[in-house]
Amino acid sequence: MNRSQLPQLPQLNRRSLFKGAAIAAVSGTALSSLTACGPGGGSAGGGGAPGTGKSAAMPTYVRPVAPKPTYPGNAAGVMDVYASFPLNGKRSVHAEVGDGKDFEFLAMTYGQPAPPVSGNAYWQLLNKEMNLNIKGTLIPSGDFQTKFPALVAGGDLPEVVSVPMYVQLSRLPQLVESEFTDLSEHLAGDAVKKYPNLAGIQESGWANAYFDGRIYGVPRSDPIFQTLIYTKTDVIAKAGADPQPKNLAEFTALAKAVTDRRAGVYAFGGTDSGVPLANTLMMMFGVPNKWTKKSDGSFVSYFDHEQFIPSMDAIAKLFKAGYFHPDAPTMSKTQHDALFRAGKLVLMEEGNRAYGVVADDHALKFGMMVPFEKDGGKPLYWENSGAYAVTMIKKDAPKARVERFLRAMDYLSAPFGSYESLVINYGQKGPDYTIQHGTPVVTTRGQREMDLSIQFTVGGPQVLCYPQGTPGGDKLNWEWQTKVAPMFLKNPAVHLYSPTYDTKGASLSQHMNDAMKAVVFGRAPASSLKDAVRTWKQGGGDQMAREYAESAKKS
Repeated sequence: MNRSQLPQLPQLNRRSLFKGAAIAAVSGTALSSLTACGPGGGSAGGGGAPGTGKSAAMPTYVRPVAPKPTYPGNAAGVMDVYASFPLNGKRSVHAEVGDGKDFEFLAMTYGQPAPPVSGNAYWQLLNKEMNLNIKGTLIPSGDFQTKFPALVAGGDLPEVVSVPMYVQLSRLPQLVESEFTDLSEHLAGDAVKKYPNLAGIQESGWANAYFDGRIYGVPRSDPIFQTLIYTKTDVIAKAGADPQPKNLAEFTALAKAVTDRRAGVYAFGGTDSGVPLANTLMMMFGVPNKWTKKSDGSFVSYFDHEQFIPSMDAIAKLFKAGYFHPDAPTMSKTQHDALFRAGKLVLMEEGNRAYGVVADDHALKFGMMVPFEKDGGKPLYWENSGAYAVTMIKKDAPKARVERFLRAMDYLSAPFGSYESLVINYGQKGPDYTIQHGTPVVTTRGQREMDLSIQFTVGGPQVLCYPQGTPGGDKLNWEWQTKVAPMFLKNPAVHLYSPTYDTKGASLSQHMNDAMKAVVFGRAPASSLKDAVRTWKQGGGDQMAREYAESAKKS
């Protein structure tokens, strides 16, 4: 997951991210609704670790065997759409997975510890299906950054370890090389075909599992789409405005048309943790995706781009014009979402899978704004990193244990619509889920039992299948993705490594967030960002650029 997204957004319960039928493949805002770590650069993966191993070929992609979608996705990352949930899926794994012995894993959790296996129908079913005695070491999300290194230092890591890509862990590439098994001979090129469900993971996911050119883990894929503007189309239609502006002037005209202060209706809101519209306006102004790699191999931050300060100034002008809700600077996300649903906010910047905001409200009329360039030129869209987590097995594991690990990962990567996918993501019918209107719905007990979190350690491409959600919402999302995919712009540092980013990235991010918010909300002139960027560069930004350049040479 790209750990350098802006704005910083509040963290969600992972279950809400993987909610509904679409859980069967993979999720995320990452959607950009996961906590982003600010303006740094790369993800944890990449070429920063020392070593001399020959670069491994990318695992061969073989589209997984799955039910035919209503609207097909593509290799660029557009997701398949299923209008209804396939309940009677075929098995995708036919060989024995486990050996009846312990399968110890570590993962991050967003809930409370799952009930023990003796009273956990979901856990018991997984043990039976996989012929394993699954044992989980779960670290709460807020504690992972401190507890994980302590386990490493004490030599207490279990055999299988899942590391979220957006968590800043010091010297992770070096740690990976010293603690985990190089899986390249098992997964590179056509070797991955021995594990058909792993072969169904796309390149954008696998790229996160490379360290010093070698494959050290198996990814949990995330969508490569992140931020967008949701539109309250009914309010826009009443105002006689165009919900799909083609340039900044039309965008501003839309904001003006829908803002009605007397009625308490505003174009934009905000959250107390982020910089509202920052991603949207930077993309609109052609600001590159976090970093630019120049022809000489050097890296330049997007803060140095000539359009960075003008993009922030443009937001400030929208705020000064009165198009933001008065509470925008301190508004909570809960308040923000409720105001959008109520039609009091009309244009909402959120993640591509905004469950709980748009997908759960059957009465909500909304649209999704297609990106555009400020002057009507060629638009760009920042591509996400493609993985939520990477799962690895400890170094020097015997070949038989490595193969058992990969068989388990293959099972847990079963494609949407398969028998295994239903088991992994919904558990046992009755205690864990019921069928309502042709769709499995997780029970309260099932939600607790699935806090085992093993289902979030690995997985292939996500699908759009949420028939119980807003009518037509999945098709709308698919149509938006189809239009946006040709606009993708990668972050060249996303799979590289910077020690400075790990040690100083959070504080430098906060520094820039504060400076940007001061400008956006009219507390400082746009010119003040020149000094803020200079401080960022001197405090570690320039060092990050040098480290990414060195890391790129090794990758």
